[in-house]
Amino acid sequence: MQRLRFAAAVLIVAHVCLPTRAFQAVRVTSLSRNHRNNPTSRAAITHDATIPRTNTRLFESTTTSAASKWMENEKRIEDEMDVKEDRVVDGNNNNNKIDETTTTAKTTTSKTTSRKVAAASSTDRWEELHGNFILRPPSNAQPRALIHFLGGALLGAAPQLTYRYLLERLSARGYLIVATPYQLSFDHLTTCDEIIGRFERVAPDLAKQYGAVPVVGVGHSCGSLLHMLITSLFPDTPRAANALISYNNRGVGEAVPLFEELIVPLFSDTDKNGSKLMKAAIEVAREQYNGEVPSDEAILKLLRSVPVPIPGLNLESILTPSLVAIPAPVRQSLTNLLTEPAYEALSNVPVLGNVPSLLLQSLEITQQIPKLIDEVEAGARDFVPTPDAMSSAARRAYRCRRTLLLQFTNDALDDSEILEGYLKEAESVMKMKRPMITIDLQRKKLEGNHLTPLLGPAGGEGWGEKLEETLGGVLDVVGGGSTSNDDVDEEDAGESKNAKAVRETLGYEQVERVVDELVTWLDEGSL
Repeated sequence: MQRLRFAAAVLIVAHVCLPTRAFQAVRVTSLSRNHRNNPTSRAAITHDATIPRTNTRLFESTTTSAASKWMENEKRIEDEMDVKEDRVVDGNNNNNKIDETTTTAKTTTSKTTSRKVAAASSTDRWEELHGNFILRPPSNAQPRALIHFLGGALLGAAPQLTYRYLLERLSARGYLIVATPYQLSFDHLTTCDEIIGRFERVAPDLAKQYGAVPVVGVGHSCGSLLHMLITSLFPDTPRAANALISYNNRGVGEAVPLFEELIVPLFSDTDKNGSKLMKAAIEVAREQYNGEVPSDEAILKLLRSVPVPIPGLNLESILTPSLVAIPAPVRQSLTNLLTEPAYEALSNVPVLGNVPSLLLQSLEITQQIPKLIDEVEAGARDFVPTPDAMSSAARRAYRCRRTLLLQFTNDALDDSEILEGYLKEAESVMKMKRPMITIDLQRKKLEGNHLTPLLGPAGGEGWGEKLEETLGGVLDVVGGGSTSNDDVDEEDAGESKNAKAVRETLGYEQVERVVDELVTWLDEGSL
């Protein structure tokens, strides 16, 4: 472990100090090896995304000797990549989109399975595919682009719930949404690797259906940070554009008040930090939400995890499996009379939809807490890479040619302005190598705060339409509707006028502005 940490440190220093291409040469990721030297930066999902990864984790299987060897051969590697890149540039100057004809991969993809995600609205278009949540354009039309979405810390574990309204509104504008959930960790590199792995598994299936589609990274808060890292440190995951909303890059001590003074002492003790109890409770809840009576094993684990006020008392010797076991006849009666009827009744609740499924999905958020506690107990004290190292990566290795930094007027957590300076430095680095390259970097500010992208009806677009229809009618009756009609088509004037008034009143009109800003920016780029 010490050798691994030393090697990682060597490579981080090398990344900061040496040319970008040399640092990229030591990593192998696989979202289309044909993308590596594409001079157009025009990312697309293609069949060559099926090429299996050999090592997507940045420092995986790296040793001190390997790092030393890499440093000795750095110039040779860079010279070889220069030759290859020049050949690609000569052969691809007029190629603006990678399509199926460019693939050399001969591997095949196993038949995939997908399932519909229980929704809180009647217009259920969500589905889960290879660990990603997919939202296709209306009527399954050809998408204008693929938006790869990453949510913020903790809430990014269930983006189909927490960002439902925002993503459905983007989908309604003709975009294919791939929302990749992730479990928050102190190790951002491992998190990025897991995100890339999930996306790679779904890309071939979408490519077969839609052909070459530009990939746009969209992230909120921590999701923006992860997209920046993916674009900077994982060279084979190109993006046609990135939209980074409320970018945030703070150390743990700044992001979590009293981290060293309170959190570390509280969670460093395995017997007292509550991690085992939370894990056991989550497992029991998971079985209940699946319409089952919790198993004897889950109940026993939960009871044994309860803190004991008497020192020296060992619950494992008292709570034996036979003591807590539920007799089979009793378990069957509970299942027939209580569990199954309740599950069926809650699976089709008017307006709410499938409640047990929604609760199951929400557990993805909850289960991150004991995981983070375990990392603190294991010695985690800051993010990997550190905020300074991530800033260095942005300055030296960020290579997306179109980037939108979107921030809000009332957001004390936003670091977009700082990132803008770093990306301008990255632009200078790119132009040293490719003087003719064009970079489009914009920073825009909207009304709102750090949580604005999370606003909107919990049931998504379907709930929003019902609210706007119902409350809009009430506003029309009482004369409380908006009188401004400047930006509304004559045919839909009354309906749109009152719908906007409802959104303004309930606070989620700001999400509509975010969607409008994103779509306008994407249209400007002619993806």
